[in-house]
Amino acid sequence: MMEGFLDQVQPGASDDEDDERMDLQFVLSGASSAGNCRSLVICGPGAASAFALEALSLQPLSWRFDPEDSSERVFPPAPKTPRFYEVSSSSSAVIVALLESAVPAEDAVAWSEALLGSFSDLSQVIVLDRKLRAEWVSVDRQLPEEPCLTGLWTSAWASAGSTLSPLPAPNLVEGLPAAVLSHCEALQQRCLVALALQDGAHLGEGCIRGFEVLVPLLKELKVVQDTWKKPDYREALRKVVSPSSMSIYA
Repeated sequence: MMEGFLDQVQPGASDDEDDERMDLQFVLSGASSAGNCRSLVICGPGAASAFALEALSLQPLSWRFDPEDSSERVFPPAPKTPRFYEVSSSSSAVIVALLESAVPAEDAVAWSEALLGSFSDLSQVIVLDRKLRAEWVSVDRQLPEEPCLTGLWTSAWASAGSTLSPLPAPNLVEGLPAAVLSHCEALQQRCLVALALQDGAHLGEGCIRGFEVLVPLLKELKVVQDTWKKPDYREALRKVVSPSSMSIYA
């Protein structure tokens, strides 16, 4: 799978050799129990964060992940710290990071290397995000519909193929998910990127529901409990979409 993996992964990078923007260095603070973390789940803004907030049993942590110095950074603005949680009853073995906004492509490599390097005993990384239907490339011109979940994984996690359908070529994993995937592949570490199809610009329940495919794997990793029940996806939607903007779903 390695050749196809490389063809479909494009971490963020600047092509401008004269780019003089400051390279940011990131630091995880307040994380005294980071050494206990075995599984890290990174959720992109929107669908993935909505799923995590409604489907997982989470306890908030006071951790922060910030640039060491972004005072000279004007554009793009420095990434905001994720909100960190631990999965209840996991004894800090499962940490969940929810992104409030996308990490700029030019910061993706430094961001992912610094965050993953903060956990000394990490066994696997799961990245949940979405892929817009308008970005989907189909060789037969047939586009999938919600709910639909596809992804890529490192060679160290070959068994992931029994749970998740591969993202068909020539579709790409880009930005932060690609940076995390590439970093883990280089370390021969287990990593899975799962992308839920989003039909349009507005997030809907079907996109969030797509992550259900991963529940058997999440149970195995103790990310969700064995007694997990299907959540209220409309309520999940409310946690990331303001009520005034939800009228189109009524």
